[in-house]
Amino acid sequence: MPHATARLTGALVAAAALIASLLLWAAPANAEDLSGGRLDWGVKESFRSYITGSIAKGEVQTGDGASAVDGAYRFHSATGTYEDGIAAIDYTGWVYFWGHDGELDLTFANPSVEYSGSSGTLYVYVNGTRTDMASLSGAELSVSGGTLSVSGASATLTANGAEAFAGYYEPGEQLDPVSFSADIAAAEAPTTEAAESPTAAAETDQVGGAVLDWGVRTSWRDYVSGDIANGEWAVSGGAADGGAVFRFTEGSGTATAADYTLSYKGTVAFTGTDVDLALTDPVVTATGGKGVLSAEVAGTRVDLVAFEATLAESGGLLLAENVPTVLTEAAVPVFGGYYQAGDAMDPLTIAIPLTADAAVPALPDLGAEPEQPAPSESASPLDADDAAEDTGANPLVWIVPAALVVLFAAAAITVALVQRAKRNRAAQGDPQTTVEEAKATDNAPADTAAPSEPTPSETEGPADQGPDPAASSTEDPEADKES
Repeated sequence: MPHATARLTGALVAAAALIASLLLWAAPANAEDLSGGRLDWGVKESFRSYITGSIAKGEVQTGDGASAVDGAYRFHSATGTYEDGIAAIDYTGWVYFWGHDGELDLTFANPSVEYSGSSGTLYVYVNGTRTDMASLSGAELSVSGGTLSVSGASATLTANGAEAFAGYYEPGEQLDPVSFSADIAAAEAPTTEAAESPTAAAETDQVGGAVLDWGVRTSWRDYVSGDIANGEWAVSGGAADGGAVFRFTEGSGTATAADYTLSYKGTVAFTGTDVDLALTDPVVTATGGKGVLSAEVAGTRVDLVAFEATLAESGGLLLAENVPTVLTEAAVPVFGGYYQAGDAMDPLTIAIPLTADAAVPALPDLGAEPEQPAPSESASPLDADDAAEDTGANPLVWIVPAALVVLFAAAAITVALVQRAKRNRAAQGDPQTTVEEAKATDNAPADTAAPSEPTPSETEGPADQGPDPAASSTEDPEADKES
C-alpha cells in the first residue's frame, strides 16, 4: 500500500506539471490591433422623441462621419486592441442635440467601449468631457471571420451618465441597446490608384483614379432606414458605404479648374416599403464652375443635383470639397416627390489624384459586416488547433477544467487510500500507528474542532465616479462639435 500511495503521489505531481505545461502552451497571444468598424447606439428612444417633439422643439444633427441608421446613430472608424479576451475600442463621430431655444445643448462624441465576455462599459465625450455613460451586459463578445462584434448589449445608465442628462433620467434607467464591431489585424486599405500617366496640367487634361463622395441627403437615409420605409441600402460595383456618405470610384475623364467631365463606377440601392431606387455610375459635368451630378436611374440618366465648384490643386490632388448641392427639377420624381426642386441635398466632394503617391481623403471606415453565428450547426470533430482557429476561443476554456478534474480526482483517490491504510493498521494493532494518525481516522475525539473557513470580506472600495460631465454648454454649437 505505501508503494501504491507513492505511485499516486507521483502521478499527482505529474498532473500538476502537465497543467503547468498546458498553461504555457495555451498562453494568450500578443494584443491584436483593431480597425475598420462601427458602433450603433440610439441613446434613448424617448429622448430622441422629446428633442424633436412639441415641448423641446429641437433638432438632432450628426457630423464627423456619424449618421443615423435604423433609428440609431452610427459611429465609425474603429481603433483599439483585443487582448486576453478584452476589447478596448474607440470610434469617431458626433451627434448633437439642441432644444428649448438653446437651453438644451448637448453633444455626444467619439464613443468608446471596453468589453469582455458578456459585459463592459460605454464611454462618451459629453460636451468635451469623457464620461462613463452606461454599463453594458447580456450580449456575448464573439470573433468570427476576422471580425469582432457584440450585438444588442443592454445599456444601463450610470450615475455619471445621469448627470450628463441633467437629471432627466435616473441612474439605472435602460438606454437603447449598443452594437459594435471591429476588424482584427485588418490590412491597411489600399489608396486609390492614380492615373497610369500622372497628369501634367500644362500638357493634358486627361485624368483618372478620381473619387466622388456624396450622401444623397441625411433625411432620405433616415426615411429609408426608419420606421416608415423600414428599409436599407446596399452598395456594389465599386461604391463604398461610409455611413454618412457614399463613395464612387474609378473616376476618369477630363479636368481643368473650371471645366471637367468625370465618370465614376458604383451603385447605391435603396429598398424598403414603397422604396426601390438605385443610383448607378454617376457623372459630374461642369462648365465655368457650374456643374450637374447625374446617375443612371432605372435605365435612364437623370440630372440629380446642381452645384458650383472649381477644382483647386492641393496635396497632389485636384480637389473640390464639401460643395453644396440642390435638387434639380428632373430629380423630383426620383425621390417620389419627397423633395422639391431647389431643396438642399448633401454636399459632394471631388478628388482627383495628380501623382501616383497622392492620397484621396479618407472615407469613414465601417469595417467588415459582422457575421451572425449560424443557428445550431451540426458539430464536427476538430482538433485543438482547428477549434482555436475557427472559433477564436482560448484553449484554456476546456484544457484547464479538464486538467483540474484529473488533478482533483487523483488527489481524492490518494487521500482515500491513505485514510483506509491508517484505519486498517489501527484495527490490526499495527505499531506504526501513531496518536496523530488515530486522530485522523473516523474515531477522532468529538471535541476535535474543524478549522473554520475564512469569510470573504463584503466591503468593497468606492466606485470611481470620474470627472463630472459638463452641463448644457453655453458655447456655440460649432465649438461643441469640435470638442
